[in-house]
Amino acid sequence: MPLPIPKSMMIQSSGKALSIDFFSDEEVQHILHEISGKIITDKRRSEKHKRYILLVEFLFRTGGRIDEILMVKPSDINLATNSIRLKTLKQGKDRNGVQREKYRVIPLHADLRDAHMQYLLDMNISTKSEDPLFPMSRQVVDLYFKKIQDKLEFKVHAHKFRHTFAVKAIMDNVPLNVLQQWLGHSSIFTTSIYTQITGMDTSQFMERIR
Repeated sequence: MPLPIPKSMMIQSSGKALSIDFFSDEEVQHILHEISGKIITDKRRSEKHKRYILLVEFLFRTGGRIDEILMVKPSDINLATNSIRLKTLKQGKDRNGVQREKYRVIPLHADLRDAHMQYLLDMNISTKSEDPLFPMSRQVVDLYFKKIQDKLEFKVHAHKFRHTFAVKAIMDNVPLNVLQQWLGHSSIFTTSIYTQITGMDTSQFMERIR
C-alpha cells in the first residue's frame, strides 16, 4: 500500500536544507477539487478545465517535466503495453552527428490510464491522434496554476508535481536506477537527492516490515 506524503517533510543534503518543494497527498486532492469545481461553475470553459484535470494527472503520475508533458500526443500512449512515451528535452545525435529526437518510455499508471481514456471519450479524440493533448504554452499553464495557488494559499507550479512523483516513488521503494530512468536524469546522483527525506515520522516504515 503506497505511503501518504505528509506536509511536514523536507529534503536535506550534506547537512543543508534544499529548496525542493513537493505536495502532500491532501494538497493534490485540493488542487483536483478546485479544478473540478471550475468545471461546474464555469461551464463555458468546462473543456479547458477538464484538460487541466488531465494535465495534473499526467504531471502527478509520470514525473515528467512540463515541457515534455505539453508535447504528449494520444499516439504516445501505448495501451497494449501500458506505457507512455515522453519526448526528452535534450536531443541526441547519431553517429553522423545528425540531431535526432530522444524519447524515454515509462509505465502508465492505472489511474492515469483511466483518466486519459475518459478524457478521449468525452472529447471524442482518437487514441491514434497526432495532435498534442495539451495545446497550450508553459506560460499559460503557469498562469492557470497561479490562480489556483491564490485560492488554495499554497504554492502550485508544474515542477512541484515532478518532485512529488519522485518523493512518492522513493517512499514506495522504487529502485533508484528505475526512478532515474523514469525521470530522465543523466546522472543517478541527481536522482539520489530524493532519498534524503527528513522531518517525517519514520514509524510508518517500521509498520511495513513483516
